[in-house]
Amino acid sequence: MQFQQILGQTEAKEHILSAMQHDKLPHALLLCGAEGIGKLAFATAIAQYANCMQPLANDSCGKCANCQRSGQGIHPDISFVLPIMSKEEKGKHILSDAYMGDFRKAFLQDPYFSLEQWQTFLDGANKQLMISVHEMREAKRKLLLKSFSAKFKILIVWNAELVNEKGANAFLKILEEPPERTLILMTSSQPSRLLPTIISRCQRLFLQKLSQSEIATGLQQFNGLPLTQAQQIATIADGSMVNAKGYLEESGVALNDLYVHWMRANYAGNYVKMNETIEKVYKASKEFQRAFLRLAIKKMRDSVLFHLNVSQLALVTEEDKIFHSNFSKVMSVPKAEMMLQETENALRYIAGNGNSQMVFMALSLRLFGILRG
Repeated sequence: MQFQQILGQTEAKEHILSAMQHDKLPHALLLCGAEGIGKLAFATAIAQYANCMQPLANDSCGKCANCQRSGQGIHPDISFVLPIMSKEEKGKHILSDAYMGDFRKAFLQDPYFSLEQWQTFLDGANKQLMISVHEMREAKRKLLLKSFSAKFKILIVWNAELVNEKGANAFLKILEEPPERTLILMTSSQPSRLLPTIISRCQRLFLQKLSQSEIATGLQQFNGLPLTQAQQIATIADGSMVNAKGYLEESGVALNDLYVHWMRANYAGNYVKMNETIEKVYKASKEFQRAFLRLAIKKMRDSVLFHLNVSQLALVTEEDKIFHSNFSKVMSVPKAEMMLQETENALRYIAGNGNSQMVFMALSLRLFGILRG
């Protein structure tokens, strides 16, 4: 991965390039920011640049042997730690290496793929992913090995907040006394979940949300969308490629239209229409259900902005403006707060393997009560 392949993040790129060119890059770097902004892609670009044999002023060359191996995800001096389901086979702990072929394929196809997509791929939609102490001990062992062909031994920890407590404590030792020419790159969408002792031993770099034009470019590049559709989705993605992809049509249903029909049925108290609408959601995949609820939360907030006469702050399409203008008339800030709380609760229940049909029907009834209460 080269820096030029990463959407946006101009300031972060300039900062990292300057640090590396002046030999001031810290041995441990924590890349923070919202999900879907390219933290993993950024980490791999740093790794490739660090070991490039003919680095350019603003990027790796992309042509040398190290760059070729890094770009394919097969460089022997760059290792990954991934969140997986903890399990054993024949008394042996299964670690990230067992999944690297699949992870590499997914990342090369879409560098902005999400943890939820990875969880679904592992068939662990209802199981907790984690990074165990066994994983961190293996990572430490790899860093202590002599380099094969690169200047740096590099470890990339994806979603570092999922390292369990024992794993984090085992990781502290390598953070405190890393071998020479070692680079540890961690990504996290929730750095507050990391142990303070780990955060204190890293330099943090905050990546920014993507602009609408960058999201549109990404949807064209990674999802093959036509420009007009990409631009429409970009207006409601809130700077995240994960959000943008979640708003694409899944299971033959347009999320946006589905939300509008659902909310109208909720307001009217039309139980038949409620059930017809939510049936299309709860019979779809867990990923689709989560995408629908995330979209609902975003649109509820937009309706409040219309209600407060600050619609210019809402990221909406021209088509959405008509709905929000009408819906804002029955909205209020207290109602919106209650509706958002109920919808966020539903999102947690779905993530926690709650019964989808019951969750969505209960949510519909509660929203009806709030809207007409």
